[in-house]
Amino acid sequence: MPMRSRARRLRLPAALATAALVAAAPLWSSAPSAGAVTFAATAATVRVNAAQSVATVPATAIGTNASVYDSKLSDAAVPGLLKQAGVGLVRFPGGSSSDSYDWKTNSDLANGPQAVDFDQYATMLQQSGAQGMVTVNYGSGDVIGAAESPAETGAQLAADWVRYANVTHDYHIKYWEIGNEVYGNGTYGADWETDKHCSTGTNPTDCGPAVYAQNVKAYIAAMKAVDPTIQVGVVLTAPGNWPDGSTSAGSPQPWNQTVMTALAGQIGFADVHWYPQNPSSVTPPGPTDAGLLADAAQIPTMLGTLRSQLGQYAGSSSVPIMVTETNSVSSNPGKQTVGLVNALFLPQDYLGWLAGGVAGVDWWQIHNGIVTTGDNGSSLYGSAGYGDYGMLADGSCGTVSGTQLCEPSADTPFPAYNGLTLLSRFVHPGDTLVYAGSSQSLLHAYSVKVADGSLRVLLVNDDPANGYQVSLNYAGFTPASGTPTVTTMAGAAAALTTASAGTAGSQTVAPYSAVLLTLQPGSATAPPTTPGTPAASAVTSTSVNLSWTPSTSSTGLAGYDVVQVAGSAETVVASPTSPSATVSGLQPGTGYTFAVYARDTAGDRSSRSGTVTVTTAAATGGGCRVGYTVNDWGSGFTAALVLTNTGSTPVNGWTLSFRWPGNQQLSNGWNATWTQSGSTVTATSLSYNGALAPGASTTVGFNAAYSGGNQAPSGFTLNGAACG
Repeated sequence: MPMRSRARRLRLPAALATAALVAAAPLWSSAPSAGAVTFAATAATVRVNAAQSVATVPATAIGTNASVYDSKLSDAAVPGLLKQAGVGLVRFPGGSSSDSYDWKTNSDLANGPQAVDFDQYATMLQQSGAQGMVTVNYGSGDVIGAAESPAETGAQLAADWVRYANVTHDYHIKYWEIGNEVYGNGTYGADWETDKHCSTGTNPTDCGPAVYAQNVKAYIAAMKAVDPTIQVGVVLTAPGNWPDGSTSAGSPQPWNQTVMTALAGQIGFADVHWYPQNPSSVTPPGPTDAGLLADAAQIPTMLGTLRSQLGQYAGSSSVPIMVTETNSVSSNPGKQTVGLVNALFLPQDYLGWLAGGVAGVDWWQIHNGIVTTGDNGSSLYGSAGYGDYGMLADGSCGTVSGTQLCEPSADTPFPAYNGLTLLSRFVHPGDTLVYAGSSQSLLHAYSVKVADGSLRVLLVNDDPANGYQVSLNYAGFTPASGTPTVTTMAGAAAALTTASAGTAGSQTVAPYSAVLLTLQPGSATAPPTTPGTPAASAVTSTSVNLSWTPSTSSTGLAGYDVVQVAGSAETVVASPTSPSATVSGLQPGTGYTFAVYARDTAGDRSSRSGTVTVTTAAATGGGCRVGYTVNDWGSGFTAALVLTNTGSTPVNGWTLSFRWPGNQQLSNGWNATWTQSGSTVTATSLSYNGALAPGASTTVGFNAAYSGGNQAPSGFTLNGAACG
């Protein structure tokens, strides 16, 4: 990704076009009339399952960026506007300026004194109620520190900042990251990020990811010595986006692999940026409205790959992920950034990441400044003759064909701000994102369950010409009768209006608009009766049969969830429709505790049954043992398997097989050659891990997707013999 300069992001060379860019023909031959209100209505069905949890909304879910060069950041209106938009985190000092910024003197190596200092930023945080994230100077920290008296390293300079913020002033800055887009330091050719570790010339060998990781270790040690409670993030690349997968003389292995491997166990959070489009000066051309609105579909694959990399190289696929910069286009913003399309894209962007369990998403940014040289053509929606990355105008002016063009007055919201405000009305910290699906590809549905029993549903229509007459069906939730409260975002300004409209089961969504329903629960129906305490039988070294007294339900019994209980944690291991189940894939000679819930056709669950504890029989199988652990995010998971040779003879080359009881589908894997046929998965050893001496182990892993339950696999075999 390119840098953000004082007023805009710099243009990328054509060769650096985002690999995952979706290019699509525009749906308009010219900008549609902002006053048009008639549209064709198409039937659509949306299904919401309030009993199928997807992710919990973190306190840092909705974030944005603030820059030291933003003279409007200290405006009196800003804290209130951020609070109104639900902003829970603000990143500072802003993009590439972070790697040339001296926090002690509030100056930039290239641009001198800055408009906003750290204390003003901290005051704005306190007034808005948001948490802070600080990007310390990696690129020129050593150079700035050398001028201190006594001289300091960049790591010591960063530690001084932590001390000033959290010890001297109690600003409680929890999140810190080391450097901005450091991979843009020339390692892969493109050179926009200040990095004084680098020699001059193309593709330097002395400042690649290995050098970054080695220096990061010193930064982490110095900063956490001052405040061990902080979380320190490191710069990674978003999979599928430049320079993911690139190598060079200074990076013989890709950036992520090198950094993760070197810093395994030390990464507080993974810091990635995502701008899905590139400007039209880049091949393939962009942006397009349809392309941007389709881009959120890339997010699950990016997240799955990133978690796979973290599991493979950093030692844990559950390292927190924070998307600290995102917007529609990577540089030279045009009218799309200040129009309705960006407002529609914004909640889909955030919710794509949040549904995958990321810790936060930060929009670029609060104010940025007018850009008159971006894409302002008639194929894009809207009539503005300029672009601006900011959510709020800063009142700046530019020139178009010799004529001055100015933004609205400072702090006037652009449509993206309204998109963020709509998002903040939809998701609150602690809410639970639940399953929502739409029958129409351009109508996107999202839902959250609230602790007070209410439900919110967000419908976003990416179709510029067609509206939808939407029928909504619910499982696990019975809405109250009457007319619900509906907030609509529509029109060229993405204006928000709230009124009572439609019903919980039927809503009309106009072209290029979003509709938010807030639903109260209706009369509760009795949940199923509690099933009987399960009884165990047919206990083997790897399985057990459980049976119990069945439940009853006034609405109809849908089935049961058998859970494995470990302290306060529960894991669903079987979901039968009758009052018995065989639980497979257990470890020999191990104690397990099980219980049962009943589910009715409305999605309600009974109270938990009593528990039964079972100890599996000792191993009697083919001289092997398999440990199986997962990191599950609701629609997919990463699994790690530890294969141990428990026999008395060496294994020279192995094939491990197992069966899935559900609909899990293998995506990719590592440390073995992976294949799937039906429900059977096979992993074959590679040249470096095929030999297993008695008592030796090897670790393999994979990513997979699923729907419904995610029960553990069963029937592990090694070279055809059953594992114990």
